[in-house]
Amino acid sequence: MTIDISSGGARCASNRPIEADVTLKVTLHLVGGDLRAPAIVDVDAKVLTCKERPGDMPSRRYEISLEFTRMEAGDRKRLQAYLNSL
Repeated sequence: MTIDISSGGARCASNRPIEADVTLKVTLHLVGGDLRAPAIVDVDAKVLTCKERPGDMPSRRYEISLEFTRMEAGDRKRLQAYLNSL
């Protein structure tokens, strides 16, 4: 689950830990804002940090910081325009 997002990365909640420096393929589903229809953006991301959050519900036990390492130029523009419209 996404907690915070920018055109350069995201902070997410997870039910399991992921080691730092792991590369992930991430699909972002953009809904709302000025979009007429939902949009999908595929990115490669590197895990920067993963911290356990004791006391949170099991589905959100870990907070993961991601850096987007590869994103098509058109997708980056679409994501930035989406974020600007929120």
